[in-house]
Amino acid sequence: MRSPAISAGPRGFVESEGEQIYFESWGTGETVVLSHGMGGNHAIWYQQVPTLAAEYRVVTWDQRGFGQSTDLTGNLGPDPSVRDIAHILDHLEVDSAHLVGQSMGGWASLGFALTYPSRTFSLVLADTIGGIFTPTIRQAFVEYGRLMAVSAPPDQLPLGMHPAVGAQLGAEDIAQSFLYSQIGGLAAPPSPMEITELLLDSDHTEQLESLQAPLLFIVGQNDPIFPPALIEQAAVLVPGSEVSVVANTGHSPYFERADEWSDLVLAFMRRSS
Repeated sequence: MRSPAISAGPRGFVESEGEQIYFESWGTGETVVLSHGMGGNHAIWYQQVPTLAAEYRVVTWDQRGFGQSTDLTGNLGPDPSVRDIAHILDHLEVDSAHLVGQSMGGWASLGFALTYPSRTFSLVLADTIGGIFTPTIRQAFVEYGRLMAVSAPPDQLPLGMHPAVGAQLGAEDIAQSFLYSQIGGLAAPPSPMEITELLLDSDHTEQLESLQAPLLFIVGQNDPIFPPALIEQAAVLVPGSEVSVVANTGHSPYFERADEWSDLVLAFMRRSS
């Protein structure tokens, strides 16, 4: 049984390039930074914090325009997010950390690992290419963006349905599926189409040879955005990287199968310390 005695660390806002970036920290030990996707904010990691913080210092945060972080300058996207992570770690006086990025958060996490190799213990890209493109991957992402543009927004879907959560979760636990939408809807985030364009413009592929951190890809078996076949294509470009597929899940295994997902991340970080 995991100990519930997890210490609360600093939380609040860090000033970064004219923005106020919200963060929280829990636990002690080596630091792991969890970067959320387009449908979330720092609270979306509520299942991971108690588990990971039993061994690590867990930092969650809101990307610009999401959750409690501001969007005053209009400077959004992966590039400033890399610097925001660095400012949070500097504020906490943390030299190096494990980086975990879900979907959109993968761009910030991979970008940090490439920009600050000496500050990165390990990297987990969860249901994301993180800015690794082949022509096939880029075309698939463009096509998904076109589909998203003509689809009903998440807040107009039936209760318990969300494009970032597998349909099986609604059948198994509609309240849990509904919670995903509720957490993401606590504040009005930037336009998904605006964010998608920024992600398409942020390409880390040519920098991959300089990646020093061990890399684990995790992907849901039924992910409609970045299916396993696309993740495998990205992994081929990073020799030595690992791929784990979480069965019967969609785009958010960390939310849909939290225990299995967290066990994969914990085992990887332990090997990478």
